[in-house]
Order: sequence, then C-alpha cells, then structure tokens
Amino acid sequence: HSILRLGKDKFLLALCDGMGSGTKAHQMSAMTLGLIENFYKAGFDNDVILESVNKLLAVNNQESYSTLDVCILDLDKEIADFIKVGAPFGFIKRDGNIEVVEGGALPIGALDNISPAIYKTTISTKDIVIICTDGITDAFNGCEAMQDYVGKLASTNPQTLAETILA
Repeated sequence: HSILRLGKDKFLLALCDGMGSGTKAHQMSAMTLGLIENFYKAGFDNDVILESVNKLLAVNNQESYSTLDVCILDLDKEIADFIKVGAPFGFIKRDGNIEVVEGGALPIGALDNISPAIYKTTISTKDIVIICTDGITDAFNGCEAMQDYVGKLASTNPQTLAETILA
C-alpha cells in the first residue's frame, strides 16, 4: 500500500496485490507501486501512468500480474478519482450512506492494453474511502454483505475501521 502527498492538498492512496503469495507476489506488488509512485511524483496524468506501467510489466512477461486500486484525492477541488485495475469494489462512507465504487478490468501487466475501471466523484471532509484487496472482499458473501457490514460500523477513525474490517 502507499499513501503519498502529491501536492499541498492532493494525495495518492494506492493498494497493490501481486498475484499468488510469498516473496514473488510481494516483489511484484512493490515494483508496481514503486513505478506508480514515481510516475505520479513526476506529474504524469493517469492515462500515461497506467499505460506506461502496464507496458513495463507486460514486457517482463513472466505471468506476474497485480491488481491495482488507486484513489487520487484532491482536497482543494473536493474530488476523488478512483482507478481500479483488477481490483475489487470499494466504498465511500458518507452521511450514513455507503456508496459502492465498482471494480473491474484485468490485472495490470496481463495484457498489452489496459482498460481500468474509472470512477470520479465529489468528496467532503467527513467522507471515508475504503479500498481493500480481494482477500477481504472474498471473506464476505458479496458486495452487498460487505456494504451492509461497513454501513453498521460506527467508528470514524480510519485505523479502527481498517482493523475491524480486517478482523
């Protein structure tokens, strides 16, 4: 995972899950996140970043893929951009409601061309963004079950929410 300040009021939240388990999956995740971070730090836009990272990973062609879940938060403009590549659904918890952010697309590095699921929405101060890997989402009986569970959680502390969902 990565939380990176991109500007005064702009942040990158990213979660990368390498396929498989162990050292190889961890290395793939770390490499993918490192590339994503460096491209964002350099100021490239989403399309260039995803296409470039995907090409670099596809050239490797060792059947090592990663799911990628990115949220760019622009607090000044009050906008959240979600970019999901092979990542499962996520949520925005706001005003007592749970908004689903749909996942989709194949993992990054799987094909030469990439078609991420993209979702743009407004955000406010008390909104909570929840992204997670399929290890978490698979523990629930579908999106609706997890949506109901998250909706019942009273805490607004991100660490407490994360630990509760993980447990």
